[in-house]
Amino acid sequence: MELPNHSSDEGITDGLKIVSYALNSKGEYELTPDFVWPPVNVANHLAWLEIAKQITQSREKVAAGRVSCLHYYMIANQMDIGLLAKYTSQPRWKVFLHLVPFIFNKLPASTLKKYAQLYKIATDDLIQGRLRPPIYKPE
Repeated sequence: MELPNHSSDEGITDGLKIVSYALNSKGEYELTPDFVWPPVNVANHLAWLEIAKQITQSREKVAAGRVSCLHYYMIANQMDIGLLAKYTSQPRWKVFLHLVPFIFNKLPASTLKKYAQLYKIATDDLIQGRLRPPIYKPE
């Protein structure tokens, strides 16, 4: 996965309107549109670097057969087991087991369909272990 390419002027907001508080000439706080505190961009950039690292590690685990492709989709879409379980209306323990390749390969079509719909991919992508881009589509 590639990181979004942000120039130092654009930052993480990419032209989105941001409203912040800043001190005016009287020393009072006022709402200031379009001001983004530079550390916000640095923190967000570092967060994206960490997410990219986790996605790469997940891809490697899937390729090595240590986890099912579901692990990649969960990580790439910034989810944990609890959130994935909630979105698919399943118990956490079942989702945890679905991360094991042996168990994942025996899942019924109805369960695979839940995951495929959530991640906006084809059920066949899950069956074949194809790793598609995340839902949020970084630039």
